[in-house]
Amino acid sequence: MNHLYVRVIEAKGIHGADLGGKSDPYCILKINDEEINKKMKKKGFEFAGKTSTKTKTLHPKWSETFILETMPGDEETDFLRVQLFDHDKVSNDDSIGMVKIPLSTFVNGQPHDGWYDIKPMKKEKAKGQIHLLVHYCPLGVPFVRRDF
Repeated sequence: MNHLYVRVIEAKGIHGADLGGKSDPYCILKINDEEINKKMKKKGFEFAGKTSTKTKTLHPKWSETFILETMPGDEETDFLRVQLFDHDKVSNDDSIGMVKIPLSTFVNGQPHDGWYDIKPMKKEKAKGQIHLLVHYCPLGVPFVRRDF
């Protein structure tokens, strides 16, 4: 089993989805799409994570780390998806946007520290960037602890 260590550090300049122009953002992390994840979850693999919700901000800071599992040999087709949502107490949560990164970006075994542009998931007004520290560890490659 391969491991993908993802530290969701912060975001900046995200879309204000609430009436006051702010958001209550949180992130959902996934490997691939939901249908693939459901099949693999039945086999005992964990492919998802969720950050805490930060209130009334367009520049949330999380500094939360997740360990996601991937299947060996799928680096060329698998991807990391980070979806941002605005938490709403009364109605459904609003989509803020997403980042989709091929795992092949991370296969050199070194940690990648970078800012990624937030893109629309559907028709929402996506903007801003998210700061991620990602380390992909294929089977047999040691985890290099760097700011995790």
